[in-house]
Amino acid sequence: MKPEKELFSFGRYLQSIRMEKKISLEKVSEETRIAVGTLKIIEKEDLEALPAEVFVRGFLRAFAHAVGADAAEAVKLYEARLNLESKLSGAARFSGRSAIRLWRNMFLSVVALLSVIILSLYGFSYFQNQMRLSETPQMHGLNDKSGEPLTQDAQGSNTPKGSPTTQSEKLILTIIAVEDLWVKVIIDNKAPDEYNLSAGENLELEASVGYNLLIGNAGACELKFNGEPLSISGKIGEIVSLQLP
Repeated sequence: MKPEKELFSFGRYLQSIRMEKKISLEKVSEETRIAVGTLKIIEKEDLEALPAEVFVRGFLRAFAHAVGADAAEAVKLYEARLNLESKLSGAARFSGRSAIRLWRNMFLSVVALLSVIILSLYGFSYFQNQMRLSETPQMHGLNDKSGEPLTQDAQGSNTPKGSPTTQSEKLILTIIAVEDLWVKVIIDNKAPDEYNLSAGENLELEASVGYNLLIGNAGACELKFNGEPLSISGKIGEIVSLQLP
């Protein structure tokens, strides 16, 4: 019996029929106008690298027609795989939340214990200082004997001087959709965001450190970085990855 994941293998389904009929990926690319790199991603079933679901379904139908496979079956297997990954992700999140709660409770217990220890040490130190003060005569400062008041420099000699802060320059990225396209963007190494743009739409983003871009349909996209046009080497339907700056 095949493992559960093998039952939802849309990429291997298309690949097996293509290889059985001895059709090259280049031939499929010519007929479907889908980049060879994207076809390889479909066969490898790299869900992270695939574009938005609406685009993937269209790619699968075109791929299936090109190799003589059942387009509806390919899309059905893809949707089943997405459903399986969603269930596995949900189980992982539940397990992760349980682990987080366990570590949080342990952390709070350690913090409480350290607080008790610190308060105990502080109380003991305070008690010792009070005992020493009661046993020794009060000492007067040298400035009190001379009758001279403390100067402003003496009073502020140990005061740290603040340094001015500098504000980093913002990096502005403008994405212009000539035709329909999707973009996955990582800003300042944070969690990725995905956008579906229609022809004529513009998207303006702001970052402090930089961007990592994954652009679908690269030939239908124009970029401006800090107001300056930025060229993209890519064709219609091709997926391109960029890092800025």
